[in-house]
Amino acid sequence: MSIEDKISQRAIEAGGRLRVKSALNPILWLCGLITVPCVGSMSYLAPPAPVWLVVLAFIPVSCAAIGFLFLLILDRDKLQSEDYQIRKKSLELIQQKGDALPTISASIQAITNPIYDTHLSAGNKEGDNA
Repeated sequence: MSIEDKISQRAIEAGGRLRVKSALNPILWLCGLITVPCVGSMSYLAPPAPVWLVVLAFIPVSCAAIGFLFLLILDRDKLQSEDYQIRKKSLELIQQKGDALPTISASIQAITNPIYDTHLSAGNKEGDNA
């Protein structure tokens, strides 16, 4: 297996393991797909690299930096993971409803801490057998 095949295989595996999804993920992938090969090809070219290649290499990086600063100033929640955004929205909906319906504290705990939910369901299965 050649080095290029190993690199592409690891890149595909890394993409499959990606768990945190934020608004910046597409531009970060673009940085990896465009900037890395451009910078790599610059090492094989004659010392003064073409200006168009340098510009092409750093356009995605500058877009990612500008996008990060934009989201940092205007909407910080977009920088968080999708899971975080869903849990936050669920808690906000529970707070908006008020005390009209009784809420089970275990369900609120499961929303804020998903690991607690797995322990809770494991405890229910043991309780059902008894």
